[in-house]
Amino acid sequence: MVDRVINRSSNRISYPYAGKDHTGVDLSFSSNEEENKVFAHSSGIVVAVVNKYNRMIGSTGMLSYGNYVDIDHGNGYKSRYAHLKKNSVCVFIGQSVTSDTQIAIIGNSGNTVGPTGRHLHFEIFKNNQRIDPSPYLKKEFTENNSTFITYQSHDNRYGWNPNVRIGTNEYAGNFGCSMDGIYLDRYKMRVHDKIKNEWLPWVINRNDYAGNIGHSIDGVQIEGVAYRVHLTEGRWLSWIYKCDETPEGYAGIYGKTIDAIQIKPL
Repeated sequence: MVDRVINRSSNRISYPYAGKDHTGVDLSFSSNEEENKVFAHSSGIVVAVVNKYNRMIGSTGMLSYGNYVDIDHGNGYKSRYAHLKKNSVCVFIGQSVTSDTQIAIIGNSGNTVGPTGRHLHFEIFKNNQRIDPSPYLKKEFTENNSTFITYQSHDNRYGWNPNVRIGTNEYAGNFGCSMDGIYLDRYKMRVHDKIKNEWLPWVINRNDYAGNIGHSIDGVQIEGVAYRVHLTEGRWLSWIYKCDETPEGYAGIYGKTIDAIQIKPL
């Protein structure tokens, strides 16, 4: 099993967590460029980004981190990734991320003087208190963070609409506007193209969107969640709790355009 924050089979901790004396763990730099890519630990929302600093020996406070990214994972958990390479941060504040989202590259910005040299400083906060991140290098947080899994829709009038969170009363879409695309974090999904009268390919984890811009959607399938759709004729259909080839295994009615979707955990 590889680490959750860097692509290695061993964590190579160069400096361990030591409470107030060292509030995170340092993960060493590698000669393999692929192993220096930094990834989000888990799904969440990016809440802080600094990307402009070089090495600043002797700096203190927040400046000592140099370039860093903070991610809020919900349920009181937040992660921090520090000493990142200048201009390598590739996420932005407000962005939804998942565990395979690259956020930056290991660097030596901020106060990186000492035996560790170029490295990643990784911290975890629980209810605004720093905790030992070592046990989490290869596992998820214990609480369900599904409230930070998001999805968004594309329609024929407004284009891509804002992200909404799974498990809330929010829905993606605009009543009366034909939906033709959906992005979804983490889960595998596909949609039925009303014009082509066929199911389009499966997609997962925002590697692509499900849909065909300009072609209305009249069916949706999603693995691992409960979901329902709203029709342009003005009604919500029943919640769907599975994903298969039966009539109860997809949301929608062939030939009837969908204009909104709502998703919740099983």
